[in-house]
Amino acid sequence: MAATSADVLEVHHHDDRISQYEQVEYCAWHGGVTVYRDGTEIARHDDVLGTQAMKFAGSDRMP
Repeated sequence: MAATSADVLEVHHHDDRISQYEQVEYCAWHGGVTVYRDGTEIARHDDVLGTQAMKFAGSDRMP
């Protein structure tokens, strides 16, 4: 599965927590998301209600 890049990624959890990551790649899957930075897994969440990814204008990161 290909990762998608994000300048900011917010992960909304079932217990109303929000995890936020900057300058990452992520793979969303049914009920969860895996977060990577520089090709290394930094987080895996399996209690996800939704995600919101933001890409800033003028960002030089590849899509």
